[in-house]
Formats: sequence, C-alpha cells, structure tokens
Amino acid sequence: MRRLSFFIVMFLLINAISCTKTSFSSQQRNFIENQNTFKNVIATLLERGADTNFVYSLLSNGKTQFSEKYVKINVTGYLSKTDYTHFYNSSSINSTKDFIVKNREILEQAERQFAVPKEIIASILWIETRFGNFLGTHHIVSVFLSTAMCNEPEYIRLNEKEIEINFPDDIQKQDSLKIVLKERSERKSKWAINEILALEKMRNRYKIPIGDIYGSWAGAFGIPQFLPSSYVKYAIDGNNDGVVDLFNLSDAVFSVANYLKSHGWGEMLSEQRKAIFAYNNSTAYVDAVMKLAEYAK
Repeated sequence: MRRLSFFIVMFLLINAISCTKTSFSSQQRNFIENQNTFKNVIATLLERGADTNFVYSLLSNGKTQFSEKYVKINVTGYLSKTDYTHFYNSSSINSTKDFIVKNREILEQAERQFAVPKEIIASILWIETRFGNFLGTHHIVSVFLSTAMCNEPEYIRLNEKEIEINFPDDIQKQDSLKIVLKERSERKSKWAINEILALEKMRNRYKIPIGDIYGSWAGAFGIPQFLPSSYVKYAIDGNNDGVVDLFNLSDAVFSVANYLKSHGWGEMLSEQRKAIFAYNNSTAYVDAVMKLAEYAK
C-alpha cells in the first residue's frame, strides 16, 4: 500500500504540472530525476515500511545523486586496502598526546563511566578523522542510495567485467568470483537499505538534518565516523545538551566509549581487541589503535 500510494502521488504530481504547464520547482525536478534512477531502491524502502514523506525528502534533495563508484564490489583486490602504519608515527603520537592533555576532563569522564582508557578513545578519533579535521566529502544519502543498487543486473555486470579484466585467461576463477560477487552484492544492497532506514530513525527521533550530512565513501560520519545504524544504537549525549551530535567532541568521545563497552571491552586483551575489531573489521586497524594508545600514554 505504501509503495502504491507513493507512485500514485508521483504520477499525479507530474500529470498535474504537465497539464497546467506549471514550471517544476527545483525540489520537484530533483525528485522526478532521482525517482527514476532509484526506483527499485524506493520500492524496497516502501516495502520495508519507510514513510513516503521520508523517501520524498531523500529524492527531492538537490545533493542526492547516483554515483557508480559506490556500487563497486571488491572481490579481486582491485580496490586498495588501508595502510594504518602511518597512524602511529611520531607526528600522530604527538598529536594524540596533545589532544589528551587539551581534552583530559572529557576523556576522563568517559573513562570513568565506561572503563575505556582515554588513550584508546583518543587514538580512534585520531585515526578516524584527525579529531574532526577530516570528516569526509561524500553525501551519505547518495552513498547509501547508490550502494543499494549494487545488486541490480547492470551493476553486477559492471563488476563482472572487472573480474574478467583481472583474470582474462582463467575462466574457472572468473566463474567462482562471479558467484562471490552476486552474494556480496545482495548482502551489500540489503546493508545499504538498512542504513537508509536507520537514517529515517535519526531524522524522526533526533531531528537530524540527514540530507546535509557528509562523511566517508562508506557512509560513516561525524568525528568518530559512525554509520547510521551505529548512531541509532550507540551514540549518546555526552554533554547533556539534549542533542546527540557526533560532530560535537563530547558526544563523539562518549559515543566511542559506549560503543566499545557495548561490544565487550574489558580487562582482557582479547576482549579489547574484539571490541575495536567490531568498530572496524580490520586487524591492521586494531593494531594501529592499540599501538598509538600505548605510545600516547
């Protein structure tokens, strides 16, 4: 019913404007263009219970647009992996030490409440965004809407071509990777849909202007680089101003500590590494955080 009502409204809007020869507003033009581009994603969102007004707000935003770079699936290693070794060089260590001194009160409050060392929190914030100095330039609504399209035949074929280029003489390898590709495409598309639904919760619960948020190529945002689903579950109001704002340092510090504690941070090294790994599924990332935190003491 939601899906049907949405497209009825869409049809009536276009028809009414066409019949009266009224000029399209910029929002209406954006909506019509994006509705055609993201039609399958829209259908899935409505089937999952997304509100039509929310969907309209996503599509009518002039910043929302499809980008092919978000539908790429890494099954051949052609996308570069992050090198974290430079995050614990002398410059990084000195910057992290300075940050801890400058923000000791906030960090120690979070440490007392969640039993997560201030050095760990500071190290994560440095590695993620250099304490908020590099927040990302990707429009996160566009990231998730585009990513949700990665399971469509056109973009599966796009990624299959990459496999064929990388393994031109190995048909068996191509076939096995194409199977992996389709599985990952389905998972990633579902993941992106869930993140969009989390954006709706952010908008409804906390009045967050989600259409104005920029972040990483993966859709993470704020000083600690939370995904929308992580924001909904683990972001907290660290400065008690009634707003959960991950671009605010206090909220970022307390949210990181809450995230790690919620993922099993404890006294044992294995518990600590597991909690950091939940934050970023990379052993190299875990090593970098632990090393930087140790050097920053």
